[in-house]
Amino acid sequence: MIWEIGTLAKQVLLPPLGLTWLLVAAWLLLRRRPALARTLIAATIIGWAIMATPITSGWLVDLVRVPAAEAQYGRAQAIVILGGGRGLIWDAQHENVKDAHANGFTLERLHAGARIARRTGLPVLVTSGKPDGFDPTEAEVMRRVLTDDYGIVPRWLEDESRNTAENADFSARMLLPQGIRTVILVTSGFHLRRAITLFAQAGVEALPAPAPPSGPPGPLDWRDFLPNAQSLMRSHYAVHEIGGLIYAAFRARPTPSATVGN
Repeated sequence: MIWEIGTLAKQVLLPPLGLTWLLVAAWLLLRRRPALARTLIAATIIGWAIMATPITSGWLVDLVRVPAAEAQYGRAQAIVILGGGRGLIWDAQHENVKDAHANGFTLERLHAGARIARRTGLPVLVTSGKPDGFDPTEAEVMRRVLTDDYGIVPRWLEDESRNTAENADFSARMLLPQGIRTVILVTSGFHLRRAITLFAQAGVEALPAPAPPSGPPGPLDWRDFLPNAQSLMRSHYAVHEIGGLIYAAFRARPTPSATVGN
């Protein structure tokens, strides 16, 4: 229940939906304080527009982005690929789930992880469960893609976690007893800083591997100042990660020995 409440709170409080509460306040104040209501409406529109520009979303993502640590991959003992979501395939009556497919974020991470696995020969762990309660788990979907499409069979399947903190803790429970303390961590670039922090708290050093790989931004042009839906979602992800980093900073930190023993 706590996890569900936290997920709902993130959706309703973070942009872009979070800005909608200013419109609710404006509607309540429209008759008594019309000037203030108009100000809140204008602030909402301007806030949406600013967060939807590529220049703003790029700046926010840069705050949480971590570059690849390829020079250090030789120290790694395994590769961990974090799930990024899956889509459910329902039957015609929409009563039962027939199957599931990896979404765009997950496919990007699997592709990057497969390339690193082929280059390094390291064993792979895939991690993510079923937050919505439906089978198959995300880790199982990831295993199928890696096996069928890339010819890489993951050594470990962690399919109970529901969020990044549990990705880290449950993966550590599998890896630490086998003496694996340094891994190449594959996830989206905007997600890496928080994921690395949580894996460190679980006792595992995570070397960043952003998916897809990215270089420095190109030169600015006029299109970087025009709002679009994709940039608005990138801003949402970045703000979500900033909030997650704040949570990680205050999170109870399990010791490696406690992680192994549970």
